[in-house]
Amino acid sequence: MNENNFILQEVIDELVNPSKSLSGPLMKLNYFGRLIKNKELINYTSKEIKGYDPSDEIPDYRKTRPKLQTHVKNHFYDQSIEVPVSMLKAPFNKGLEFLCIYDGISVIENMEEELKNSNGSKKEFYRPIPLEMLHPIQDVVDRLLPQYGKLYVQSAQTIGNANIFLEANSAIRENLLELVMDIGEKFGFNIEINSFKANNEENNKTINNIMNNIFNTGDGNVINTGDNNEITNSSTITKGDIENLQKKFKELGIDDVDISEITEIVQTEELNEDQLGDKSKGWIMKIMEKSMDGIGKIS
Repeated sequence: MNENNFILQEVIDELVNPSKSLSGPLMKLNYFGRLIKNKELINYTSKEIKGYDPSDEIPDYRKTRPKLQTHVKNHFYDQSIEVPVSMLKAPFNKGLEFLCIYDGISVIENMEEELKNSNGSKKEFYRPIPLEMLHPIQDVVDRLLPQYGKLYVQSAQTIGNANIFLEANSAIRENLLELVMDIGEKFGFNIEINSFKANNEENNKTINNIMNNIFNTGDGNVINTGDNNEITNSSTITKGDIENLQKKFKELGIDDVDISEITEIVQTEELNEDQLGDKSKGWIMKIMEKSMDGIGKIS
């Protein structure tokens, strides 16, 4: 590969071979972006190579919905419980809504290899919660478990489904292949750089449009975690879809009388700043009192 021509077929050959690392295609496309001075292509490939900053807009395929596992303790009670993220006050509820993978492609590929070699034993990954974020979790614990007296939050962590590393790798490979194929169909699979740069502004706009169509469409690739969770996409139950909501609760073993109660609540209670209302929170605490694993089923 040289400064005069960029041969897309070389990139395609590596992308369609699952044994090949994605570092090579990403580096080549980063090089191509620098040749044609395409900032969007350089930015995307650089972040996938080196990793993202928490302040960046993170692609959906690098996100998973986590469990918030909290260790609480007093003189009579010492357990780890799951705390619903939705019950946290803003902005903590939004900050913990997703567990994001910020690492570069090499780390993702290493994690993917570890998962494949674990024979299914490595199902989750963990991220500790900083001490300064334990206070808002303490407030929720106080509301959830008043019957046990004052429980003190000792530590907390978010737990994500480790399959996100497999999903992310596949999504990056598929997106890159679609990108390269679309560029090739538009400009040819052997791009003469000087000819391309003769109309550089318009040609880069075309590439940017292709990228936007690939990376900014779809309804997300979000994975739920937990042994009792059946929802694999955040759009499985939509607002107002009461029938599916009831069906899902039945699958999770929630009693019919409790399902009838929450059905009435969700149809009448309004959200307060995208948080559950008081009646919904009260229903969750009632399920919690019935069964310690109830909160895990509905969180």
